[in-house]
Amino acid sequence: MTVTVNIEEVAKGEPLLPRSGACAAPLPEGHAAAAIMIGGYVETPDKKRSGTNEAWTYERGGGWKLVQFAEGPVPGPRIASQAVLVGSNVWLIGGWDPSQQGPSAFLDDVWKLDTADWSWSKVDLEGSELFGGGISRFQAEAVGNNIYIHTHRCSDHILLLDTAAPRPALRRLAVTPDPEAGAPSARGLHSLTRVCDGLLLFGGAPQSGPMVGDLWRLDLASLSWRRLTPAGPQPHVRCSHIAAAVGPSKLLVVGGAFYGASGGLEMLGDAFAYDVAKNEWEAVQPAAGGALPSPRNAAVGAALRGGSGMLELLIHGGWRAFVESYSDTFILTI
Repeated sequence: MTVTVNIEEVAKGEPLLPRSGACAAPLPEGHAAAAIMIGGYVETPDKKRSGTNEAWTYERGGGWKLVQFAEGPVPGPRIASQAVLVGSNVWLIGGWDPSQQGPSAFLDDVWKLDTADWSWSKVDLEGSELFGGGISRFQAEAVGNNIYIHTHRCSDHILLLDTAAPRPALRRLAVTPDPEAGAPSARGLHSLTRVCDGLLLFGGAPQSGPMVGDLWRLDLASLSWRRLTPAGPQPHVRCSHIAAAVGPSKLLVVGGAFYGASGGLEMLGDAFAYDVAKNEWEAVQPAAGGALPSPRNAAVGAALRGGSGMLELLIHGGWRAFVESYSDTFILTI
């Protein structure tokens, strides 16, 4: 089965540099803007790249606007971090500071951004040692006041950040492996997306060896893993893709990259939807006259809900490895 999507390239708003490796989150319902993008690698016209701590909001019909933070402490530049919305606050977790060398480049800090006045506060996190001195290329997903975090170290557990505790606390939750397939192998640059009452983990890259294209489901009630073997067209192995929930029972995957025969990164410009009820992958094709964004990885993706009542996926920027970064913006409606 093929899923048809509408794709529209939209106005940019204020000028912003091409970037990749940023993180993004939706903003609370009723906010003037629909999503926020934080950090990333920015690329100047002479092709020099550097990390940034900028934040930009996206407003339907108005494009991008640079956020002016309130006075006070702000997080430093970072890429490959995660941003999630909990209530009216955006939580920013970890990442990698490309201006630093060695272990100090990997960050273990957690920050909270108040979306009412754009003020940052650094979170005094209990259990931060569980980050192992720093994390990047991991995945995080908010469920209520809890943030589930999956890193390349999560072979027998998953991390949970309780944001509602008097002192926000990070702890390990033991997980039950699939009786036949075990648990997902160590990886980063994968995706972790809440669909139905579970978390779907797809793809990624291990610290060494080939990339993967396997699909797993973590049941949140029993904290047990199940390796899924869907029917339908199988997506290529990939990392650094965009993933988003579609309605109550589908996962959308867009773009990413994989190691080609020569050993270099090759970009992907395709899209697939996984149907939980059918346990089936479906190819995604643009509506007549449209086209998916050009092949790229490390783009920003954020689900914009409301308006049409359908999934509107904001896609911005990304990287064609060692060639160029992008500054274009698309809305994919499914």
